[in-house]
Amino acid sequence: MKPVRHTLAFLLSLLLVLSCFAPAAMAANDPLHYVVLGDSIAAGSGIRNGDKACYGRIVANTNGYTYQNFGQNGHRTSDLLSRLDRSDVKDAVRRADIISISIGGNDFFQSNPVGLVFEVTFQQFSRINSIANNMRRNFAGIMEKIKSYNPNAVILMQTLYNPGKILRLQVKQATNRVNDMIYDYLREHPGAFEIVDIAAAFGSDPTYIAIDTIHPNVKGNEKIAKVILQKLRDLGLGTRTDPVIVTKGINELGLDYAAIGNWFSNLGSFFTRMFRVPARAA
Repeated sequence: MKPVRHTLAFLLSLLLVLSCFAPAAMAANDPLHYVVLGDSIAAGSGIRNGDKACYGRIVANTNGYTYQNFGQNGHRTSDLLSRLDRSDVKDAVRRADIISISIGGNDFFQSNPVGLVFEVTFQQFSRINSIANNMRRNFAGIMEKIKSYNPNAVILMQTLYNPGKILRLQVKQATNRVNDMIYDYLREHPGAFEIVDIAAAFGSDPTYIAIDTIHPNVKGNEKIAKVILQKLRDLGLGTRTDPVIVTKGINELGLDYAAIGNWFSNLGSFFTRMFRVPARAA
């Protein structure tokens, strides 16, 4: 009976050891949790079905992440700082493996856009400097809160593109201030987050911008998703860089310029025929 008892003891010990590793193995196979924070760009404004087709949803679908999006139209850095005190947002951040953030543009564009244009045009930057300083303080508070909730999450901080088709030089002043803040903070706090350079990806290509001239359209959201997916693969948090589009985005009401051109051409031909002076017989 001794060999049997020894065998049973060995098997029980083996099961005990394996049971210790089982939860860790199961946890390793759990999908990563992806949380998006920030403004209307994060929320998916610019396309009609942003909840199903924004860049955050595309990234989650492509890599099989679980996903929550707390983007909010009009949010400034002060709004996101307060929003992080909400229990549902706080819980999501604590659970997150990856956090994407788009914030800063509304600090300028929601404050006094007319004043912004005036100051840049006449090279008077007192109000812009004041907004930038407040934005930097709020941004530091945002990072501190997120780190206090979850020091291990990978944070992806998006640079702000310049959407300006009109007043592009004036808008550039605001986008530069936001992006300077992001790079300056990272220099002062190495490793705080990873920069996802949407500004460089968009460049000055207007085809990424919705008809509202501000937000990313369907093409723009897919481009942002590609840039994020590339960063995640570089970090070893994903394997694909080609977006999986489960639900195709729908652009906000746009103008069919070719159709409008044809309409005016036909209208011109009509009036030409209506008012043509009949040729006189020789």
